[in-house]
Amino acid sequence: MRSLAAAAFLLAASPARTEDTAAPVIDHKPVTRTEKGAKWVQIFARITDESKFFPQVFFRYGPGEYQKPIDMKKIQGQRHEWGANVPTKGDAIEYYLEAYDEYGNGPGRSGSPEKPWRVDTTGETMAQVPPAPPPPVAAPPESPRRAAASAGLGGGRMWTWIAGGAGVGLLTGGLWAGSAHRTADNAYQQRLQDPTNSSSSLKAQYDANRSLGTAATVLTVSGLVLMAGSVALWFLEVPRDGGAPAKKVASGVIGAAPVEGGGAVAMAGKF
Repeated sequence: MRSLAAAAFLLAASPARTEDTAAPVIDHKPVTRTEKGAKWVQIFARITDESKFFPQVFFRYGPGEYQKPIDMKKIQGQRHEWGANVPTKGDAIEYYLEAYDEYGNGPGRSGSPEKPWRVDTTGETMAQVPPAPPPPVAAPPESPRRAAASAGLGGGRMWTWIAGGAGVGLLTGGLWAGSAHRTADNAYQQRLQDPTNSSSSLKAQYDANRSLGTAATVLTVSGLVLMAGSVALWFLEVPRDGGAPAKKVASGVIGAAPVEGGGAVAMAGKF
């Protein structure tokens, strides 16, 4: 029970993340040539952003119209690394990388439609280029061990303040997530008007927006429930007097979950 109280107290104290307004950053080493007879040009890039993003490779076979873009996939086991295979055709491929995040920030690019990267696919004068070393794997930071003191919080109303603080933190997170969801939805609606966006990229952004809306509902409902519980605990918990023996304190558990059209609340305890 003390570990649960500590987790709730720390959650209430953590500030909500500020809104992301920056485009994804693409770090890419251009491909200049392939081996003779290669069927694919392998494109790799290191892409970072504070939010979920959707990278693509735009390509063409010499001057002219670009083909349907290819969605880049995350490389398993390599953080921030993405890749795509572009089919070869003719003597050259011109390409550039582009990425938007879930809020519509972008595009982040490597190359551009006017100045794409060019790949010689004839295999002539092919130099042996060693593959780029994988990025170093950073060890996850160790979180400091913390414990909330069970005595001295609120002069006997410890659970009142814990429930209230956690409720405020969750409600704040829910309000932020709701605002972010509205911003992301507006960006999605704007991208729908652009016929150049691929359906797979739009579907991924739609799913991300829906998940953000669900998170906003969960956080808001849970925050309201915990704040209501803290009000009830205010009357149930009795402050400790200096020399008086500690009186019986009510204890309980409150839970909430989103359901179709709203939320569900459950409470259990001993009074």
